[in-house]
Amino acid sequence: MDSEGESMEFAAAELTLSPRLGRTVRVLRLPGEGQLQLADSPLLDQWLPTPSRIEGWADWLERRRSAAIGAGIATVLGVVLFFEFALPWMANRLAPVMPRAMERTISDQAMALLDHTQLQPSKLPAERRLALQLVFKDLTRGLPRELDYRLSFRDAPELGPNAFALPDGHVVVTDQLVQLVGEHEDELVAVLAHEAGHHEHRHGMRQALQSSAVVVVAGFLFGDLSGTGSLSVSIPVLLLESGFSRDHEREADRFAFGLLDKHRRSPADFARAMRRLSAHYGERDFGAISYLSTHPPSAERVEAAERAAGLAPGDPAAMPAPVERKGKKSSSGG
Repeated sequence: MDSEGESMEFAAAELTLSPRLGRTVRVLRLPGEGQLQLADSPLLDQWLPTPSRIEGWADWLERRRSAAIGAGIATVLGVVLFFEFALPWMANRLAPVMPRAMERTISDQAMALLDHTQLQPSKLPAERRLALQLVFKDLTRGLPRELDYRLSFRDAPELGPNAFALPDGHVVVTDQLVQLVGEHEDELVAVLAHEAGHHEHRHGMRQALQSSAVVVVAGFLFGDLSGTGSLSVSIPVLLLESGFSRDHEREADRFAFGLLDKHRRSPADFARAMRRLSAHYGERDFGAISYLSTHPPSAERVEAAERAAGLAPGDPAAMPAPVERKGKKSSSGG
């Protein structure tokens, strides 16, 4: 090698050649601090073989379209499988060991958001609220998470009849749901049994973990981790926007049927409540509050309740009765 009129010789073992990467310039590193930038040539790899590195694999893929397409498909498939199976699996195992303080923090923040945007103080008589709270206490007595439960009420003119359970066991019922079932308290108890099922199976925390993990994984995949630093604040929002999966709903339904049977109540009460809610809402969209959008239910869930009660699908015994209002009978369809 000539440099300013001087001839310099190096042993091949002393030289390091950067791997080929597309059409980028190759860098030949000399002993010491020197280096040369060379146009790529097949001769370089013959003279100075380079060990296989990540860049070498990238170059190999770049020169083989089928391999690149296959790698892209494998990556997409891997991401789908991760979100579909691995993420729920991890959430299922993490949820039971999450500190109660974290469950309470997430729930309090979510409730504060709902109180600020969607809910108002309950207008139900205090005696009615207390009576329902005592019924709920009896319903949940002896459950593994019995000490977590607390039942409260909110007026929700925009959301309408609904009930939901937050990760810490706080179950909220809207005035509109109490008014919808009227004197048919057994139907409301059946709905509360369903919400207890969500809490016993930790669906709220599992959903919160999955929702927040999606943000973290997406940040790693797309190289933007700026939104992951405030997860403690954003988890309540993610929770409210995600809602429960169909599997979670079915699991909570099955729990409710068993709990009702244990208290000598019938799952037919749940079928009637779901039919009443379905008639009220029709095809209504809850918008951004997906956490509350599990009502109205699917026909599949209603039929499951009827089967659990030993009734045939559509049996008149599982049909909701009219609600008495101000001395007059009116349809429960709302």
